[in-house]
Amino acid sequence: MMKNTKKYFNKLIKRIAVKDDKALEELYGIYGKLIYATALTISKSSVAADEIVDDILVKIWNYAGKLPKINNPGSYLYVLTANCARDRIKSEKQFVALFDLKEDEIQTDIQPDDDFYAKISILNDMEQEIMIFKFVHDLTFERISKELKKPLSTITSTYYRALEKLKK
Repeated sequence: MMKNTKKYFNKLIKRIAVKDDKALEELYGIYGKLIYATALTISKSSVAADEIVDDILVKIWNYAGKLPKINNPGSYLYVLTANCARDRIKSEKQFVALFDLKEDEIQTDIQPDDDFYAKISILNDMEQEIMIFKFVHDLTFERISKELKKPLSTITSTYYRALEKLKK
């Protein structure tokens, strides 16, 4: 990611606000893997992850003119994607409940891009988020605490507990 500075990201957003489709393509080229990996980790479905990526790009396209200046593009996109994925999971559960399907009738399509995502898939959602923030985004525990709105001690203890799970 050569052009991942907040200044460049904000310039892309300004270009997207005036409907410059090349800017959206460039943003996708820089951040697409991050958005997809986050969506896949949370949704556990490559089909859902693809759709979530599309949803995120549409949201950015539609609301670029209303976005404030973003100081940490990676974290911003991670949180936006995580929220979108969680909302999708909730709505899918509600939809499935309407048709009274059993949980084992829902097909999941887990195909992580690399070993990291495969390995952390055994962790719960919060542990996965912390691992992604720590290893993908290279954030400090303090920053992760701020992003997840959890006490620093909770973040560090969850992180080390997750590491122990991964070692086993």
